[in-house]
Amino acid sequence: MLTFILTAVWIGAAGSMFVWGLDYYLLPIPERAFSPLAPLFSPTGVVGQGLGIVGAAMILLGVVGYTARKRWRILARAGQLKHWLQVHIFLCTLGPFFVLLHTTFKFGGVVSIAFWSMAIVVASGVFGRYVYVRIPKTLNGRFLDLDSIAGRIQSLTSEIAGRTGLDPATLEAATAGTGAPPRGLVRALAYAVADDVAQRRHTRGIRRLLRQHQVPQELRRPVLDLVAERRKLRQQTLVLQPFQRLFRYWHVIHLPLAGVMFLILGVHVFVAILFGYTWIF
Repeated sequence: MLTFILTAVWIGAAGSMFVWGLDYYLLPIPERAFSPLAPLFSPTGVVGQGLGIVGAAMILLGVVGYTARKRWRILARAGQLKHWLQVHIFLCTLGPFFVLLHTTFKFGGVVSIAFWSMAIVVASGVFGRYVYVRIPKTLNGRFLDLDSIAGRIQSLTSEIAGRTGLDPATLEAATAGTGAPPRGLVRALAYAVADDVAQRRHTRGIRRLLRQHQVPQELRRPVLDLVAERRKLRQQTLVLQPFQRLFRYWHVIHLPLAGVMFLILGVHVFVAILFGYTWIF
């Protein structure tokens, strides 16, 4: 539900701001200074500069909030870490989009460095999120070990068998993964992507299996959820070690990039204030 709400808000906010200033953004750059829309949508305009300020504030809030939730014990019970991650992603993707509108798609000098460093951070964040969600975790975000995962798979197997009457061998064959376990980081990533692509086909196969075994209609949806969780854990077990290594390497790259982004952003804000661009203050 939270994902749906944040996605709807993201699309609504980003779309409305983009459409509002579209006539200005489509103008050739030499003509923009003479447009009656310039006082609103130029980088120093009321809306344009406001989008830059709001976007930068969203990025800062998203980074600081999520980091604090992970590291401060006082916030340990302040909601599940996965929800904080969703808000972090929401703020740190919508914020950069607002900053993009603030630039009016024109880059140069320090602005160019700041924007492309931000773009690299966002791209690396999207990649890191893909890896992170495929590592089994507790509700508090702690990575599970292989024994804990195996125990959960066994528990799911027993529950599915009890509800459907499927024997473990049939269930194992129906939830088999895509190919052999991968070796190496690149192969593990390719394996995960291939398995994501095969997910819909796998779900159709499970539906057919439930119909063949005459599982009651009211049980099929919850059973499908259990099977999906079991298959997900089964596949995550195969890529667990390479993905944990990949996530550690990602941290080494993503965090310094974020630091550089904030440094350049600070320089940009300082220069803007120095030249008297203080928005509505």
